[in-house]
Amino acid sequence: HRMWQAWDMALDLCLAQLPTVLENEDRYVHSSFFEDQLTAFQVWLNLGSKNRSPPEQLPIVLQVLLSQVHRLRALELLGRFLDLGPWAVNLALSVGIFPYVLKLLQSNARELRPLLVFIWAKILAVDN
Repeated sequence: HRMWQAWDMALDLCLAQLPTVLENEDRYVHSSFFEDQLTAFQVWLNLGSKNRSPPEQLPIVLQVLLSQVHRLRALELLGRFLDLGPWAVNLALSVGIFPYVLKLLQSNARELRPLLVFIWAKILAVDN
């Protein structure tokens, strides 16, 4: 599966630098795995066709919501995805979006509120 191949590559890159980090105290270079997956998800959104398979990256996008570094971009992309219609909301619910959004709604990050309210409204509109 392509997602496992991408994950294996990211893991290999992380492990390959371990000896030099431990021996020379070099700085660890963070993996671009999550950023790459967000970009792939964005490309999927930009394709515009309704007759396509669900995005492989959706579970990763939800996981990225836990990272402050990529959270804003992940929320923007997630909002665009949910805006595609009830099928997208149902797919997001099926991979476990609910606890992530609920947790973020309770945070003090005011800059995220408009996106979170939009996402929450999409969920409520579909999840009667």
